Amino acid sequence: MKERQTAGTGRKKKLRLPVVILLDLLCIALGLNAFAWVHIVRPYYSAAKTEPVALVLTTPAPTAAPSPEDTEAALPEETEEVPQRVYTGPWGEKFADQLTEGEVIQTENSYRSANISVTLTHVEEQELVYSIAEVYVSDIRFLRTAFGPNGYGTNGMTDVMAAQNKAVAAISGDHFHARLEGPVIRNGVLYRETRAQDVCVLMLDGRLLTLDDSELDLEALKEAEPWQLWSFGPELLEDGKAKEKFNSTVTRKNPRSAIGYVEPGHYFLVQVDGRGAYGSKGMTMQELAGLFESLGCESAYNLDGGASAGMAWNGELVSFPYGRPVSDIIYVTDFPEEAEG
Repeated sequence: MKERQTAGTGRKKKLRLPVVILLDLLCIALGLNAFAWVHIVRPYYSAAKTEPVALVLTTPAPTAAPSPEDTEAALPEETEEVPQRVYTGPWGEKFADQLTEGEVIQTENSYRSANISVTLTHVEEQELVYSIAEVYVSDIRFLRTAFGPNGYGTNGMTDVMAAQNKAVAAISGDHFHARLEGPVIRNGVLYRETRAQDVCVLMLDGRLLTLDDSELDLEALKEAEPWQLWSFGPELLEDGKAKEKFNSTVTRKNPRSAIGYVEPGHYFLVQVDGRGAYGSKGMTMQELAGLFESLGCESAYNLDGGASAGMAWNGELVSFPYGRPVSDIIYVTDFPEEAEG
């Protein structure tokens, strides 16, 4: 009797093993589907179906629309009409030593006109590669943001979006489309009002402010004429000094994108390669904060990094091509806004 029971038990074990493997595979598939729904599918459709809130922000009167020749040009240097786009903004006199009197002066790593001055610096150190774009603008309207190729709620590649918007320099933004939380204001238009932790506000007067949730008063902010609002973080500086503690769980070495502020009209866009790209391991949050402090910034803000991190110069990537589409870019252009209506 014992011998028959032992033999029967052996047969059952042989029959159960494929079933166990099949159940394991089904559990893994269900888990992957659940992850995709929570982190990809649901945010996509939620963002795509969200209609922008009616414009409640006061924006300055737009400048004249670009000529047809300008509109057809992919990038500023591809048209001979660039000097005719001169617009003297409020900071033109202050940055007279950085701007020109109308002519465009362009090199491999710099671009200067009466509207903007952008200088690209590429740094390669041991196990670290990053790029810095120092930006001067005569008017805040030359520092703008753009959505994916089909507008709000769509994704695109940083370099493609930069070329489509005639950007001299561009970095990936906060990738708000990947999350449901966080207010969104782009080029003076309010799209979403959900709250987040640290946010970054670029005002029409050129100031760049970083606020935590306890400091954010959305209703008061609407009346204060913000130009942009990003929701990712964390804030990196406090009174111009690198913070030691950050409102983030991703503080280890990582690819990074970030924006820094010196004074109205003077900014830095920074992109850091990582995860072995070009031999670079990335920056910790503390190292990133220290970099902005060394640049003389008063405030700085971390944007979406990792596989989202990217920088384009004249429509071409100068960073490692990670390949993740993003919902938005921050860019500098020599083209004024197109007139409405």
